[in-house]
Amino acid sequence: MSGAKGGTKGGPKSKSGKLVVAAIDFGTTYSGYAFSFKNDYNENPTKVFAQTTWVAGSAALISLKTPTVLLLNKDKTFNAFGYEAENEYCRLAQNGQHKDYYYFRRFKMMLYNSMGLKRDIEITDEFGHKMKALDVFGIAIKYLKGHLMGSISNKVHGILESDIQWVLTVPAIWNDGSKQFMREAAEKAGIKKENLIIALEPEAASLFCMHLPVDKISMEGNMTESMRISPFSKGRKYMVVDVGGGTVDITLHEVVESDKLKELDSANGGAWGGTRVDAAYENFITKITGEKFYNQFKKEATEDHIDLLREFEAKKRSVVAGKTGLETIKMPFRLGELYEETTGKTFKARISEIVEFKDKVKWQGDKIRIDYGMVKSWYDESCRNTVEHIKKIFKEKQNLGINTILLVGGFSESPMLQEALRSNFKDKRLIIPEEAGLVVLKGAVIFGHNPITIVSRVAKCSYGIRVYRDFKAGEHLEDKKVQVGKRFKCKDAFACHVKKGQELVVGEVQSNQRYTPLEADQMTLIFDLYTSTKEDPQYVTDVDCSYLGQLEVEVPDLSGGKERGVFVKLIFGGTEVVVEGEDEKTKKVTKATFDFLQ
Repeated sequence: MSGAKGGTKGGPKSKSGKLVVAAIDFGTTYSGYAFSFKNDYNENPTKVFAQTTWVAGSAALISLKTPTVLLLNKDKTFNAFGYEAENEYCRLAQNGQHKDYYYFRRFKMMLYNSMGLKRDIEITDEFGHKMKALDVFGIAIKYLKGHLMGSISNKVHGILESDIQWVLTVPAIWNDGSKQFMREAAEKAGIKKENLIIALEPEAASLFCMHLPVDKISMEGNMTESMRISPFSKGRKYMVVDVGGGTVDITLHEVVESDKLKELDSANGGAWGGTRVDAAYENFITKITGEKFYNQFKKEATEDHIDLLREFEAKKRSVVAGKTGLETIKMPFRLGELYEETTGKTFKARISEIVEFKDKVKWQGDKIRIDYGMVKSWYDESCRNTVEHIKKIFKEKQNLGINTILLVGGFSESPMLQEALRSNFKDKRLIIPEEAGLVVLKGAVIFGHNPITIVSRVAKCSYGIRVYRDFKAGEHLEDKKVQVGKRFKCKDAFACHVKKGQELVVGEVQSNQRYTPLEADQMTLIFDLYTSTKEDPQYVTDVDCSYLGQLEVEVPDLSGGKERGVFVKLIFGGTEVVVEGEDEKTKKVTKATFDFLQ
């Protein structure tokens, strides 16, 4: 078997121009960071340092990342983040001092599929306090940045912020507005725009695994002889399934060189991550207590509520498909006590009243014993949606030859999800890297050293410019008919530059179209850029279209009248789009980037 080399003197060299590359993974459920030094990368790209010993209130729960939980003081200044935020909030709650503090938990999902995202949008904390989302995200990233800087200083003294290339990970299925929101939050955290790049999470995972030696890649499934070759050798195609707390992010990649990838299909997926299991568990609790009491419990017994969630977080990692019998989950003593005080009824009596719980749920002291089949059902939504979506992808004609699934992300370590994929895709090779929850983070560091490893992506939408066309009766809508001079024109036409599904070569001009002014005395041409979820939209006013931004090109030489030309080019560099307008006569180039936030 042949495989990628872990690190030789002839291997890849860092192209970042910085001494250090540092990546922050700001997740729905957990967040973390990693970094590597330029010299280490040149020797071995997989030599990445990550903070992996985040400890909860007791040593019973140690995780590779820390919870995405932010505690702010009454004046909205920083107090604590992660496990420390949970612990401090518990301490405040014990003394009844927590009510005016801001406690944000799992707030990243507000950016998923958020069309028309506004820069001044507010989010609500666990108890109804509102605050500008951009400030909340910025404060959280600032904490992770500071913690990371401390870790770097512990290894090498004298490293300045200007010596660091920063990378921020985002799901590939996010839209452009959500990506820009995270970029601006990072700038609020003190990371300079020119020192920050955005990495797409499934791409980062691919890059890390590409650099692993074959003997470090765990491969499962009924493999044919051809499948036993390294899944990351030249010409190989595979699926990346990145399963986090909030989203399932799926992309298809092909290895075009030893350290270069192309995207075969645009990223897709949905909100079926590990938090759906947590939601099912809390729904189970509220079936017993009632929603009104459960909300009361969260407010009056905050510390116990956090303990309840922590206990389940530790428990859910051990749930396996083949087990039967009863599962025991420890419950806060205060939950049963407060329920009896409020309702006059014991938990045991309440459970006996619920028909669907008969012989399946028992209350014993401070523990609840649940039929294992019921516990496994909490995973159904996430596992079923993920499996069905992957089946749909594999049924598409162009994907028939792909026989490898790379499973990464925090929730990928769930035995339930792993078994769901094994049993439904027996003819596929399943790869689950060690510490799969850190693969995206470590891959983001590699991406920071060498962003050009992604040579092409697939357009998730169509891009076009609003133009006037000659009106054609029967082809154009009558309400789009306008008179310009002596001629009738069709307004709001979508002049397509990039079609949905088109391959976009990174850094290259994707289209170069010529436009002329409507009036002979126009000294400026203004181009409005739109996107559409359709492959070939007709009008920019269609419901599937969204306005992106504007490009203004000066054409001061009037000698050509209406025949003066401007060439408009679209360039996809990294994860962002740039538009250029070039005056045909002067060759002057005007560039525009777009404000996706309203």
